[in-house]
Amino acid sequence: MRAFTLPWLGFVAVLALGLGLPRFASAQAVHPTSVSAAASAVTTDKRPEEEAADSPRVCMRAFLDLCDRGRYDDAAHYLDVPKGGEKRGGDLAQKLYEVLQERLLIDPEKLSSAAAGKKEDGLPTGTEELGRVTDSKGHPVAIRLVRHESRSTEDDSRWVFSQATLIAVDALHASLKGRWVRDHLPAPLLAQGPRSLYYWQWLALPLLALLCAGAGRLLASMSGAIARRVLAKRPWAARLLPQLARPVTMAWALVLFWWALPSLALTLRAEDLVERLLRALGYLAFFWALVRGVTIAGDEIAEAKWASERPNIRSITGVAARLATVVVAALALMVALSELGYPVTTVIAGLGIGGVALALAAQKTVENLFGSVSILADQPFGVGDTIKVDGIEGTVETIGLRSTRMRTVERTLVIIPNGKLADMRIESLGPRDRIRFAAKLGLARDTDAATIEAIVAALREKIASHESVLEQDVLVHLSGLGESSFDVDVAAPVETTDATAFARIREELLLTCVRVVAAHGATLAVPTRNVVSTVVPRGKTS
Repeated sequence: MRAFTLPWLGFVAVLALGLGLPRFASAQAVHPTSVSAAASAVTTDKRPEEEAADSPRVCMRAFLDLCDRGRYDDAAHYLDVPKGGEKRGGDLAQKLYEVLQERLLIDPEKLSSAAAGKKEDGLPTGTEELGRVTDSKGHPVAIRLVRHESRSTEDDSRWVFSQATLIAVDALHASLKGRWVRDHLPAPLLAQGPRSLYYWQWLALPLLALLCAGAGRLLASMSGAIARRVLAKRPWAARLLPQLARPVTMAWALVLFWWALPSLALTLRAEDLVERLLRALGYLAFFWALVRGVTIAGDEIAEAKWASERPNIRSITGVAARLATVVVAALALMVALSELGYPVTTVIAGLGIGGVALALAAQKTVENLFGSVSILADQPFGVGDTIKVDGIEGTVETIGLRSTRMRTVERTLVIIPNGKLADMRIESLGPRDRIRFAAKLGLARDTDAATIEAIVAALREKIASHESVLEQDVLVHLSGLGESSFDVDVAAPVETTDATAFARIREELLLTCVRVVAAHGATLAVPTRNVVSTVVPRGKTS
């Protein structure tokens, strides 16, 4: 998998997780402005205390639910509209809702569940303060609920927004950032869509993202040109800077998007969601650059002069770079999930339970991973060494996280899992300083003892005189009496580690043996077998 594949997969995953944030994630980050009917039912099931039907919590939940569905005339039931202004009830409810969406987050679950409200909050009896909003002049305006007692036979007591709050609604609404848009766009685009975003904002977000991506690419090219000029004398810069082009482009685009975000006049809930997405993508861009930096650093170390002379260092560097990439990718995912509001600690705890199933399913993978660590720690061989394993001889090309690859003499590629390789008998031919030449000569049975002695002496002298043979370690002896020959063992160490050179020297030594035997009038024995035939008379069986 290429180095950029994981970050792009992470980019898609962050967008999917961000747009599909669970309700508990948004509840942890900010207080929700509205609660749907389904969410209300779930929340009601989990509330330990009883709620009064005319409590501030129930009334505020009902007001926000009605506004979420665009039923502003019905929501005006929770406004203390001054006399003579009843016809503006729906308009006031809509304006108040838009002010709350953009300037003040309200969590109904934090309000009192008692009909009388909170009694020890320092406010007059029958009054609840939701928060304060600054007007265009910077003066704080208190958003308050007051107790409305029913004067009819039907019990219609409830909590409503105070008249003082409603008087300030027009001025607060006029100071909102998206007023010009609300005055000029058609009504369908001003309706609220998913995730507390208006439909015009859903259209504006991808357009703004495209503009920021184009501008980010331009800024990345400019900053890359400056970096190339500053780091012109650094040999690694020519390889690193092109690899950082995409992460830097993404980073610039996110910075521009963050800078332009206030122009969209998002609601507080939507703005918090988008900001968390931007932060998660920002971390992703950082770790993307870090992954590419780790890869380039591994390549630079492997290609360094001091590392090229140490094949084991190159093997360790390659595996370490891959492990570092996996660790950085996992860390990026955890940080992104944490930034999006997902309970990472719960996920990690769940991994402990799922670890048993994972261990059973990935037993071989884990075994191979630890096998590669064992091979790199013990270093029985390195890249470039010739080894013999299970009767297979070849040159080690790569030592990966899962397997080791060997190139045989026939130029075929043999792949052995590291878990299995770590338990096998490995014969490393790379560290040897010389190669042993050995041959067994079978002299014909008609060769007399004197001739055998002469052949042994001549072979010892001729073999020892070869320029590539160590004279003091030459061994030539009559080793046994075969069925049809006198066996002479010839052994000599050849001062070379090159297989091609050894093949040439072995040929020369074998021809020397043949010439010495022929010069003494002897011949090499041909294996024969005496077969005894038994004649059985007729009528009898053997």
